[in-house]
Amino acid sequence: MQTSYRALRRISSSHGALPGGFNADGLREWAMLHDFGALGESAAGRDMRQRRRQIDELEPKELPYVDLFSRRLSDECAGYLSNHPSPSDVLGRAFFGSNSFLAERALLSLYPKEAKSLPTKFNVNDQYLQWKVAMKSPLELILSYNVERLQFRGCTMLAFDPSLRKAFHGNCIDVTEVRMQGPIARFGVQMHVKYAEYLLEGMCAELEKVADPESA
Repeated sequence: MQTSYRALRRISSSHGALPGGFNADGLREWAMLHDFGALGESAAGRDMRQRRRQIDELEPKELPYVDLFSRRLSDECAGYLSNHPSPSDVLGRAFFGSNSFLAERALLSLYPKEAKSLPTKFNVNDQYLQWKVAMKSPLELILSYNVERLQFRGCTMLAFDPSLRKAFHGNCIDVTEVRMQGPIARFGVQMHVKYAEYLLEGMCAELEKVADPESA
């Protein structure tokens, strides 16, 4: 007998996939409640409660794919971010401005209608390339994307936990876990995981350079 999402959420909240509040189940829940960024943070409480009831009845295989990766930062870098008035803006610039993202940035810049200037600040509803800022807090950014011609959408999360001195990069993609079971799909997930970790490493390297320019 499979565990319902309600029970899965209760287990994850009691044991916590990651200390400090940034965890994969939380990202997936946010994505599902906000329809992968299509519903803003100001969505009515009644709508949220109704969506939560619907989500609670889903089986694990019906849930969308999610992942979350983290890297510990140097004490100097963690201190820099902790003292910055808006660490999430620094995370966004480091992620999209890193050498690891260079090839994807060049490819996506070919689309004529996309915003190509790397923002200094990432405000809600701001657009950069395929991404739109869906949620922002001082320590976290969630950006959504929706490539309609490919029927492909999802969320990208960037976060910093001062207590753990860690940077996080997570993804939630609107593809159910059951559709990830074939050999081709599994290979695609493996490639995605490697690339996501590569992007996180690039973001962290960029953060270290920002915190200590003389080391660059």
